[in-house]
Amino acid sequence: MQRSATLILIFAAFTAAALGQTVRLIDRSRENRIDVTVDGQLFTSYHWGGDFYRPALYPIMSSGGHFVTRGFPFETRDGDTVDHPHQVGCWLAHANVDGIDFWNSSKFRSAKEMEKMGRVVHRRIVSMRASGQKAEIVTDADWVKPNGQVGLTERTRYRFTARRTERLIDRDTTLTAPNADVSFGDNKDGFFGLHLASELEQDDQAGVKITNTAGVVSTGRNAAILSGKFWNSEGLHTEKEIWGKRGRWAAVAGRIGNEQVTVAIFDHPRNPLSPTRMMVRGYGLFALNPFGQKQFDPKLDEQKFPLARGHSVRFRYRVLIAPSNNASIENEYKAFARSK
Repeated sequence: MQRSATLILIFAAFTAAALGQTVRLIDRSRENRIDVTVDGQLFTSYHWGGDFYRPALYPIMSSGGHFVTRGFPFETRDGDTVDHPHQVGCWLAHANVDGIDFWNSSKFRSAKEMEKMGRVVHRRIVSMRASGQKAEIVTDADWVKPNGQVGLTERTRYRFTARRTERLIDRDTTLTAPNADVSFGDNKDGFFGLHLASELEQDDQAGVKITNTAGVVSTGRNAAILSGKFWNSEGLHTEKEIWGKRGRWAAVAGRIGNEQVTVAIFDHPRNPLSPTRMMVRGYGLFALNPFGQKQFDPKLDEQKFPLARGHSVRFRYRVLIAPSNNASIENEYKAFARSK
């Protein structure tokens, strides 16, 4: 009997390990964040307010416990670049909403610059739930113009899934124009993005400024840590080939510490203007942008996406973090594409 009970426990433990780990949500609202953990280890945190000019998931960790997003400007890590301080973790914003820039705003901007920039302001946590290898956070936010008016309201559902060697983040965002017609202008800076860890960058930049764990900024770094290799669903590689092109998904693979990591971002086929264009940059920006057109290709007409007063538009994206190859990424994309 004792032997049978032991075998049952071993089988149960093996099954749990094969299917995934336990995902939990830790409410740290007093610190303006909700932590997402897997078996007690941090997976990511939903942050808002303070120095976050738009809600963001930061940091994001692999199943092996490595950072896949850059630490700067909120943490100091050896080799981190100190450019583009508005690109934090994983976020959603656009640089031209009725002429207002919601993408580039940050505490590092001057008061004069901020006169033309907006903020995405978290309003409330609508709901939180966690069960087994999945968890979900639903939030409300406002896209606030420099004059204090609300241009858009936002309802976002974040879903987190943990498998044995894989992590998934789904973002399902509905934007509504509550007060007046809104236009998303043609701009390359948007829309759903991550800033990758330095190890996943693709190229070294001449004269790049970096920081270390003590916060000391210097010029130049060890290019040997840069291991990122980019590709997308259309078989294109490198920033030069992928930037501004349309596709279903984009991926980057590299080595972080002793772990081989792949990060892929998926565009849902029911998104407006799908398949999306890709704002993929060798310095670490990894984004999908449905609104850019002429800024990506000067031969094309300028594109505007209107949203009438009282109307809503829905966008769905997925982030996959895994030791994946091209075939498994395409299979994951197909599963995501079937979701409603």
